[in-house]
Amino acid sequence: MANSRMSGYGHAVWISWLGEQSAALSQTFLDYGGIHMASERHQSLWFFFTTDVFLALARLEIWARLNPLPVFVQVMPANLPVGFKLEITLSLESSLTQQQAPPVDEFTVLVHPKSVEAAKSIPGLTFTDIPKTPGLALQLWKRFGADPRLPYTTSLGWYMVLKPLGSAIDKSFQSGWREFFHRVEPLTKRLKLQYITHNFFVMLPLSNLRELRQWCKEFLLLVEQVKLEGGPYWPCVQGIVEKKGLNFNTDLHKKVLLDWDQLAPDFPHMSYRAALLLGEGFRINDVRFKVDEGSLADWCNVSLESGERSQDTELRVELPARLVVGPHGHCFYCGQRSHPLQECPSRQLDELDAEVWERLALLNFPAFESGLQEVDGLLAANPDSLPTLLREDRVPAQLVRAMFEIGSLFQFRMQAAVWRAFGREYPRGLHQMGPKANEASWEGLQLLQQGDLVNLERLITKELFRNPRSFPCTVLRGYAALERNDLLRAMQVFAEVEKLATTPLQQSSVIFLQGRVLEIQSKLQQASNYYKRAMQVSPRWLDALYRQGVCQVKMGFAEQAFGLFQNLIMRNPNYFNYALLDPELERGHMQMLAALSGLWLQAQARAEEERSLAEALRNDLGKWFPEGHPFHTEMSGRMTEMMKLTQVENYVAYARLAQQRALLGKEMMMQVEEEGRRIKKRFTNYLDRLKVVQRESSWFPFPKLLLEFNKEFNFCVKSINWSHSQHFQMAETFRKAADLVDTVDTKIANLEDRLKTLKIVRDSTLFVILMFRGFLWLGLASMLFSLLALPLLGFYGSSIGLGWAEDMTFRQQLELQGGLFVILAFLSLALSAVRTALVFDKRKEKIFREAEASARKMTEARAAQRSRNRALRTGNPSPSAQAVSKAPSKAKTKRG
Repeated sequence: MANSRMSGYGHAVWISWLGEQSAALSQTFLDYGGIHMASERHQSLWFFFTTDVFLALARLEIWARLNPLPVFVQVMPANLPVGFKLEITLSLESSLTQQQAPPVDEFTVLVHPKSVEAAKSIPGLTFTDIPKTPGLALQLWKRFGADPRLPYTTSLGWYMVLKPLGSAIDKSFQSGWREFFHRVEPLTKRLKLQYITHNFFVMLPLSNLRELRQWCKEFLLLVEQVKLEGGPYWPCVQGIVEKKGLNFNTDLHKKVLLDWDQLAPDFPHMSYRAALLLGEGFRINDVRFKVDEGSLADWCNVSLESGERSQDTELRVELPARLVVGPHGHCFYCGQRSHPLQECPSRQLDELDAEVWERLALLNFPAFESGLQEVDGLLAANPDSLPTLLREDRVPAQLVRAMFEIGSLFQFRMQAAVWRAFGREYPRGLHQMGPKANEASWEGLQLLQQGDLVNLERLITKELFRNPRSFPCTVLRGYAALERNDLLRAMQVFAEVEKLATTPLQQSSVIFLQGRVLEIQSKLQQASNYYKRAMQVSPRWLDALYRQGVCQVKMGFAEQAFGLFQNLIMRNPNYFNYALLDPELERGHMQMLAALSGLWLQAQARAEEERSLAEALRNDLGKWFPEGHPFHTEMSGRMTEMMKLTQVENYVAYARLAQQRALLGKEMMMQVEEEGRRIKKRFTNYLDRLKVVQRESSWFPFPKLLLEFNKEFNFCVKSINWSHSQHFQMAETFRKAADLVDTVDTKIANLEDRLKTLKIVRDSTLFVILMFRGFLWLGLASMLFSLLALPLLGFYGSSIGLGWAEDMTFRQQLELQGGLFVILAFLSLALSAVRTALVFDKRKEKIFREAEASARKMTEARAAQRSRNRALRTGNPSPSAQAVSKAPSKAKTKRG
């Protein structure tokens, strides 16, 4: 072991035997406080802290006289180093490690000269010289002997003191402790342990190591069973001390030098030396009551070793001891015990730093452990380096700033933010900051930070004389009382300030201060009630729930508080890091780590699934949307940020990965649905446009010229019919529809452009037909007129005074008739063109309408005929009563 945390001096016992080892040998060593270090074939190594090793060997010596025991035993001085992870090893002189055990046919014990000196005070033991033995170290070994007339009982013994948590005047305490003690009392009877009670303390003696093991194991199993069954349970703390110098009476609990308010409930507390004697099946946990722990007499607690959960999978976060442990009480402003509140480093922090939790969310968990260890090392080298550390940007500085951010509710910077807040509610109010309006209050705050209470009191008195209802100045007066350690006066002032508050934000901030004053005085139940009030005033201020959980942990109800913490973590994952870094949760630190480890393992397992789901989501994005799509561009950037979380080993990152993956997946499917509806709408619009194209192009008089036109038209019809039969719930279908809609749009645009030419040809043809139709009628009329007009003019010309007409008519009849016919033909053509132009649109619409009506009647007639035929095939007696189905909305007409 390169570096040891602590060490203990004692005796090493080396045993060598032939054949099978006697069970009495190892059992006796265990009963007398032996620690089994290692075993190999025909040899083992043990360690004893005390001279009880010689009492155990004396018992074995006497027993071996009646029962053959060919065992070679060697006792030598040794040291037991204990590492930082509570691993143990054995340190011996180098010459003692190069030995070979001689063969023996009886129980033989050799003792090192230094160990002999330690055992001389034990009566009944003898040590005789022996000659040098080959294979053994060159020492003056002594042969061990024991007088069979003495009992050689072990000197080990302990007293157990059990204290229930809570107030004796509380009804829940009285009923809860009474019911739980009814479960503990049968345990004492079953183990045959006598106990006494006084002022709710339970005390009992543990006469030997076996009773100590039995009590610790049975009590821990009882607590575990009660919790699993949901039976009557009440948290209790217990300390186990050695009997030396103590008497078993009602004043025993007063002589046990323990801070009962700092003990973790349910776990037996004892010295490291006693905990190491418990052997296998127990796990030793650190309890920090002082900064430097370098002795095996320091306190620890023990729990049962769980075979289901490895220590490697548990969270192992140890806060810097120089912040958690100290000569002072919990600081009002930050909760640390390394300084008085008048010297709190939070005074130099001017602004709230909520972003520190965002930075910690991207920090790998191993960096938490190494960063906290570095903080402890820096404080060990320079206890005054904390203010300097707060101004740095390294990981240790981020962790320390996060610790101070937990208590920011009670610090000066929070009140400064409340004074400047425009909003009425939390958290929106703190996001709407105004200027520093009242110069006197800001000057007073500066004096408070500097610790100048005399000038501060003068300033507050002067300002309150002018404005008795000044909220900021009255708050400063409460802080001034805190600085003078006058907690009663501070509580009165803060209660007065609450009446001056004009917004829920101000009111809840002052309620927090009142609860904190009670919390610092260990009036935890009353403090919790104040935090509940703050939650009622500002329901979104989750720190009120967090403080209630802290109060429960301080009262010893860590496991009961975890349900509240779990609810908070589900609502805001940052509270996971709160619970890891809060120095005020030291009493329930082990229970919190055990409970948080369950959440951590669940989050890790879920993160593995989320990583694969995130990769699949990113791949699905390319399947649904092409790279040039605006939504693809936006989502790619967001998914890139999301994928960074997959590389972070942090609970907050795990939780956010799941949240963002679900959010992005939901947004993508919403976009798919919206795009699908848009595509459906576009296809429906295309159908309407195609109907127009079909109706207009169907009158084109030269259908053989429309081969390419009909080909594109039919492609659009097939595409629209396909789209109406799909739901776009698969990426391939969606992408095909998205690509097809642009193609259809282009083709319909081309059809509409070509339709303009077709309409010109169609209308021109129809115009010519209508015009020539009119021209034919006018031409016939003109021909008749020309045939009749000239003969009549020649016959009646002389009678009306037109003799020249009569002569011209008879002499040039043919020429006149031909000219007149031509003139009338041109006039007819002109009149026909003018008339057709005037009535063309009306005639065209009429012709189209009649043609469509005729086509519709023909379609209905065909449908009715099909219905009658179907009715005849099925045997329906009244096929004529069947409803005629209408044409479907799909564009099923195929042009050919």
